[in-house]
Amino acid sequence: MFGRRRRVAPVIQAPAPEATDEQVLELLTSALGELVGAHGAWTLVPRRDDDTDVFFHDLKSQEIAATLTGLLSRQKADLRGERTAEPHALPWTPSPITTWADVEPTGKAPVELRTAADARLVA
Repeated sequence: MFGRRRRVAPVIQAPAPEATDEQVLELLTSALGELVGAHGAWTLVPRRDDDTDVFFHDLKSQEIAATLTGLLSRQKADLRGERTAEPHALPWTPSPITTWADVEPTGKAPVELRTAADARLVA
């Protein structure tokens, strides 16, 4: 009994379905077409020598890369039959940080400071 070990059969995994190069090209072409295509949200213009807005270009290129990466991962999950749920920002509704005072019908605030002694400095 002590020398006996369980033998487990090896798990053979079937290869996961992958998108073909043509499918990836079509997917990326349509996504980029929505961004910079003929009717896209952005236009492409050649860079000029006086263009100094490199920070914006770096942020936009990272956003495009993240969008395309998410698109490819969702396509891969769809091919494998996996259900991927979109994350929610907050699972609850936060309460407001501030509460606004109601304005009286006269247009004046309900509480008015009359003298300097009534006023307080709040830091």
